[in-house]
Amino acid sequence: MALAMSAIVIGCGGGGGRDPILGAGVAVFTPPAGAIVPGAVCSSAGPTIPTITLSDPTSGNQFATTGTTGVAGGGKLITATFSLAMNAATINTASFVLAPTGGAALVPASVSYNAVNRVATLTTSSALLADTSYTAVVLGTVTSATGTAMGCDYAWSFKTAAVAAASPSAVNLGLAAPFAIAATAGVTNTLTVPITHINGNVVLNPTATCNAVMVDNVGGFGLCGGSPPTINGIVVTPTFPDTTTANAVQADLRAAFLSITPPAGPPAAGSLGGATNIPAGTTLGEPTGAAMVQGDNLFAPGVYQSTTSILVTGDLTLDAQGNPDASFIFQSSSTVGAATGARILLINGAKASNVWWQVGTSATLGTNSTWQGNILASADITMVTGASSCGRLLAGAFTAGAFVFDSNTVSVPGHASAPATCR
Repeated sequence: MALAMSAIVIGCGGGGGRDPILGAGVAVFTPPAGAIVPGAVCSSAGPTIPTITLSDPTSGNQFATTGTTGVAGGGKLITATFSLAMNAATINTASFVLAPTGGAALVPASVSYNAVNRVATLTTSSALLADTSYTAVVLGTVTSATGTAMGCDYAWSFKTAAVAAASPSAVNLGLAAPFAIAATAGVTNTLTVPITHINGNVVLNPTATCNAVMVDNVGGFGLCGGSPPTINGIVVTPTFPDTTTANAVQADLRAAFLSITPPAGPPAAGSLGGATNIPAGTTLGEPTGAAMVQGDNLFAPGVYQSTTSILVTGDLTLDAQGNPDASFIFQSSSTVGAATGARILLINGAKASNVWWQVGTSATLGTNSTWQGNILASADITMVTGASSCGRLLAGAFTAGAFVFDSNTVSVPGHASAPATCR
């Protein structure tokens, strides 16, 4: 159970191979073979044998902070909670260590033990590196207050969060901002229940039909072939309030669409370049509970582009990294879609109002999918049964675009009638 230790000689300015701070060398380590993670049961477990029940950060954490608020020098606290009262003299910088995963110099730190809550704390001298994996080790030689050793070594690894990415500029929708739905080729709403709910305005221009029936001229859907959606807002058309207003909303929608379209398009030259590439054929998201992987089911703020299509399957998490103004922009040269039951999850301050999906052709949200963010689609948008969106769904942003509903909910983030979590 001994920690594998060695010394490496680091030359420094002709100092005879001696590190000016650490002396003859810098200790490096390899986690002991057979070590177990906090919470696991040691083979020698018993009521008088101490174990480590909890750690902070937890094993496998992929988003640990680089420092702990209030710690001198920006240092980080690493803690281990024991099942029994411990002998503080055995918990020290030789038995509780931290190093970058893979075998490197130990992180300079101090170690203390709190007898009241049975917690050992390793306090680093400075902040940890961002986007870096670390391994903490507590040797099985530490003993309880009655002198019984743990018997098993404990080791756990975690990763610090990446440096917060520069967030793209906010998207200006202009007059289109209050609109939850837009279509240039009419809308279709199925006759099934529950009835579709729209929290925000709707613009239908130039084709102002619902289920092939002209909408009324007083700001509503009219009869809609017997199945009008419920709307907490107004329906703007060439006849309500007038063509000038409808055209102005449509013009601002097109301008916003082109502002987040890549310089090479499609469907036309836009003005937003510098995107991180999403490899062709990549689906975004993983089953619920899967490990977080950047560029797969986890994205930081930024601009991302697929030269083919984007399909969200499973859970896709967008991490604002503590910045409530952080923006996410996804550009697709072709379609955008959500598979049946797919979900977009927002964490660490991310807001649907700051998420944008530029669609080169059409978008489809699958059965019972949960969407977050604003879709600006060149052509059509289809919502399959039970799909919901906290975010505007604006079809026909560049070409003819129809909209299809089927027992859905669509909300402008922050709308008074939107769900409380839709912001």
